[in-house]
Amino acid sequence: MARKSQPKRNTFRHGNLPEALADAALERLDVAGVESISLRDLARDVGVNHRAVYRHFADKLSLLALVAERGWKRLAQRLRKSTTGKAPGEPALIAGAVGLFLFARDCPNLFHLMAGERINTEGKFPDLEAAVIDALQIFAVGFAGTGMAPDIVVERTAVFVAALQGITTQILYERLHVAPAKAKAFVAEISGMLVKGIR
Repeated sequence: MARKSQPKRNTFRHGNLPEALADAALERLDVAGVESISLRDLARDVGVNHRAVYRHFADKLSLLALVAERGWKRLAQRLRKSTTGKAPGEPALIAGAVGLFLFARDCPNLFHLMAGERINTEGKFPDLEAAVIDALQIFAVGFAGTGMAPDIVVERTAVFVAALQGITTQILYERLHVAPAKAKAFVAEISGMLVKGIR
């Protein structure tokens, strides 16, 4: 790895160890994927004894939950930026879809962690769940802007995001062959079709 390990500290004190470990995990994730993350290696990366890690994280899953939470918060920021100034309804939904695709393209390993196997199956990580809901709320607001009945907005949002996630994943894995220069336009076109199809 490009990052050099810091010397181990003699004490467990660290300015903000959970955040430092999450930073180190994001670096490893970006370079080599989730398989490259271990609590022992991360402790070495930030310069603490590996036992210090367990004061904050019970296991690797707990740390991955924090990393995924950060990812969803970053995605929410990207979605808000991409939809700012867009008309409610279809224009905002398409802009949000393109924003999600660009986030996934820029951070593919983080996106795969966020959109892959569900981390919070037992409800242990409420902050992660809140971050997911906050990000996806942007799409729910978009569907509400189409004039859709409120009782079906959540269902349609889930269908739209699931389809968008699938399309994005297929492009990232190059199973769906789209020239990089045309990818944004392709995602926008498909998103428009999806919006019209599930309204």
